[in-house]
Amino acid sequence: MLKIKNLTFAMRADLSDKPPLLLVHGLLSSRHHWRLNQEGLRRHYRLIIAELPGHGQAPACTDPARLSPDALADELDKARRILGIPRWYVCGQSFAAGITLRLALPRPETVAAQVWTNGNRVLAPAPDAASRANDMARAEGIEDGGQPALRLLPFHPQRGGAFPADVRAQLSADADVCDLPTICALMRHTLPPLPMRDSFGALQVPTLLINGRNEKQFQPIRALAASLLPQMQVADLAGGHAINIEAPEAFNAALCGFFESHPL
Repeated sequence: MLKIKNLTFAMRADLSDKPPLLLVHGLLSSRHHWRLNQEGLRRHYRLIIAELPGHGQAPACTDPARLSPDALADELDKARRILGIPRWYVCGQSFAAGITLRLALPRPETVAAQVWTNGNRVLAPAPDAASRANDMARAEGIEDGGQPALRLLPFHPQRGGAFPADVRAQLSADADVCDLPTICALMRHTLPPLPMRDSFGALQVPTLLINGRNEKQFQPIRALAASLLPQMQVADLAGGHAINIEAPEAFNAALCGFFESHPL
């Protein structure tokens, strides 16, 4: 295992000559988000697992310039260059999909194919005063309330009722030690500009949405994504928001089958 230092993310790369696959988790998760997927995926890919700033072993960061979605995508591409990888496969979960999908926009030659999962902000309307105020209020609530306020967030892993108990416990423990100032900074500086509705249709690389169809809130976004990017493929799986945890074998099969059809 190779650790890449001096990045906004914590990055771990397998020592392997298999095709490289970048995995990036969503808010309040960690590298353990892929715990149920790693064994199966490692049979086919060299895994490069990133942890968001302030999560897991990643350093704290509250610098707005380094936390914009474009800056975070640039940081991931910096890791690719450090590793000497000409092209890779990419998968972003939830919030992180708004970062990983940006990798291919200015540099499509570096992404062989990409997968994303249910991400409610990815194709949201451009932020307005009301949505910005909501993000600011949520950040202020965490600043004032600390870890107990963090645990009240709807996407805290403790609410993952469909998760295996041991995975839920591990991810909840990881969420509890996230750096709170960084979480607040991500809500202030990353969430508002995360939507990419205007640019999504410009994606040129093969794209697969692995959709947890039981998350009703996301299904209109799934339909919108398909209309904006007609060439995008969709795998509708039985499960919810964290589909790779709720249906790990089906998720792995969908991802591997898609990537195999788009060789490096």
